[in-house]
Amino acid sequence: MKFNKDEIKKILVIKFGGIGDILLTTPVLPNLRSFFPDAKIYFLTLRHSRDILNENPFIDRVITYDPTEDHSKCLIDNIKKQNYDLIIDLYCNPRTALITYLSRAKYRFGFKFRGRKYAYNLKAEGRGGEIHNVEFNLDALRFLEIPVESKEMYLPMNIVHTEFADSFFNSVNLEGKTVVGVTLTGGWETKKYKVKDYIELIKKLNEKYELSFILIWGNQKEKEECLEIHNAVPGNTYLIPDSPIRYLGAIIKKCAFIIGNDSGPLHISAAVGTPVLGIYGPTNPNLQGPFGQKNLTIVNEKLDCLGCNLLECEIGNICMTELSKDLILDKVKQLTDINNINLILKN
Repeated sequence: MKFNKDEIKKILVIKFGGIGDILLTTPVLPNLRSFFPDAKIYFLTLRHSRDILNENPFIDRVITYDPTEDHSKCLIDNIKKQNYDLIIDLYCNPRTALITYLSRAKYRFGFKFRGRKYAYNLKAEGRGGEIHNVEFNLDALRFLEIPVESKEMYLPMNIVHTEFADSFFNSVNLEGKTVVGVTLTGGWETKKYKVKDYIELIKKLNEKYELSFILIWGNQKEKEECLEIHNAVPGNTYLIPDSPIRYLGAIIKKCAFIIGNDSGPLHISAAVGTPVLGIYGPTNPNLQGPFGQKNLTIVNEKLDCLGCNLLECEIGNICMTELSKDLILDKVKQLTDINNINLILKN
């Protein structure tokens, strides 16, 4: 089945997930807008991800859903009333498949995942375990024969966010300095580089370069871990203030580069154009790494259990704890070289 472009007046894109999941979907939107310049394009996501899409110029409206509070029936009834012509389900879990199936949209795209193919009349094979998530999302457009002219991620920011970041940098006297962002965020403990390792890494970087560090946190536990690092390296480490997503994006944009494990701030950094060095272990950087040629990743290549996707590790999370700091320093040098970042050596 192929769709008739002239029939498409109203489109719904569906994607649930975390910060990174939504950011890795944003390259779909400018291509969709370019192909359907006059269509209304709506985006359905979870409530906590709304801020990522607010003021995105390629969509007309963000619709949010919270499964802990909202009834699926109410959401489905609302979607039916919207009379969408095309729904592109980029999440394709049982819930979004059912939403798509009951939408009454004439054209319904999704991937051929087991138990969900019934929902779609435009179906593509999913290459999720083979290609980067950005390319996986863009596969939807390729199947629909919509040209992929851009692969850039997008995080909308305005002067309010910029002034917030400027105020923070001024408050700790960071303007004009080479600032490195260090992110301690992450949903899985096994994905997280450990506090003691960050302390050692920052000390090694301090021995070699004239740098300042901002410590990025998302919840109270991470804030306490950042404070532990600050107390261990007090001279040039600074905790960021409580920063919603786009405010955090403005702070990250002012950094020379970011170091951290697989988490939302790495993808925020890639979206705002700040180079990233991602530290990976249980997840695969070829699939979920920071997207773009500015960015690098590092793994403990001595191990054969990389990409295990385990939430708990029975062998001590050695993909993180035994990763050589000197190898990370070599990667930092490589990252700054490819991005023409001038690091000042200490005498």
